[in-house]
Amino acid sequence: MLNELLIKTRSHRTFDSTEIDIETLESLINAAHLGGSARNSQTLRYTLVSSQSLCHKIFPHTAWAGAIPWSPTLEEGPKAYILISTLKENLLSPITLGIDIGIACQNILLKATELGFGGCLIGAFNKLDVSKTLDLDMDTYNPQILVALGKPTDKVILTKGNIGNLKYHRDVEENVHYVPKLSLETLILKKF
Repeated sequence: MLNELLIKTRSHRTFDSTEIDIETLESLINAAHLGGSARNSQTLRYTLVSSQSLCHKIFPHTAWAGAIPWSPTLEEGPKAYILISTLKENLLSPITLGIDIGIACQNILLKATELGFGGCLIGAFNKLDVSKTLDLDMDTYNPQILVALGKPTDKVILTKGNIGNLKYHRDVEENVHYVPKLSLETLILKKF
């Protein structure tokens, strides 16, 4: 059951018109909140966006699918966002902070998938413009990553990958995104 959810939880980049309400976004944050946190620091903070006018204002400040020359249209864009920020004053190293962010993001996407939605983690966004749009206090918080959410219209297919050729690609006409994955034999260094 968990493996099925893990396989279904992919990065989706096109969405239909289904909106996501604040209560659903709160349930995604609860999934993040239930995950681990280094030193139990709980330094992550979340800004939830279900307003379509704000989604439209955020969209131009995002970059999508950096490995290919393609981006979704505004109409295909996310119907909700979660901006994950960190307290500026925290005691975690950058690596540890990144681990906490990764745990939270994965839990958010797993829960979104369970609820019939999908998402994409966006690190390539204009942090200043998005923070201004969302009135984030940048003296207190550092914006880290943007989680784009919606009801996916694209299909993601995992394919066999080879070292040196792991670039994902997209069939734009069919709205299919292909993601190469290395074999377990390649990933596991040793067994004892």
